[in-house]
Amino acid sequence: MRLNQKLNLVIPVEQGDQTLYVHSTPISTAVFERYFLVLSKTFSAIYNEGLGVTVGPRVAALLLRKIASDRGELEDVEKGLLAEVRRLSNVVAPGEGGWTTYPFQEAVDRRTLDDDDIRVLENALVYFTVASSIHTRADLLVVLDEAGKLWSARTTSLNCTEYAASCPKLTVTDSSGETVTTSSVPS
Repeated sequence: MRLNQKLNLVIPVEQGDQTLYVHSTPISTAVFERYFLVLSKTFSAIYNEGLGVTVGPRVAALLLRKIASDRGELEDVEKGLLAEVRRLSNVVAPGEGGWTTYPFQEAVDRRTLDDDDIRVLENALVYFTVASSIHTRADLLVVLDEAGKLWSARTTSLNCTEYAASCPKLTVTDSSGETVTTSSVPS
């Protein structure tokens, strides 16, 4: 992967006998500049508290909310930064005739994902947002690779549409008549 490309995050989510993928892109420079202080303080707290890539991805959204709350900015961060993180995240799921995509927020609203999955994903997406906003590109690839090992996540330069198109073709077996979903993440 070339480091001059934007790195996007893909997190697999097991749902029974199928796998969904949550694809997320980094926030824009304008959003970073609006929320740079709360993002920077979250980044600092992750590393200064010894959380790093092991615990940071599991608690990043909680830590961001605590810092925003302590600063009296929780409502703004919820409606602005966290809404933008959800907007930049999509679900790639098996559907009739192939892979379909829909907004992460829709998956949350429709309860497509359970509460535990939502909590884990939100923390991972915030960690990705913080890391991709603050780390240098050279460090980011290493950090995301290490953090991604905790939940089998991958980085990709593909946007969500390109990623969905790269997913393996869904096939039907002749013996049982049931749809077989391939759950490997494309490189």
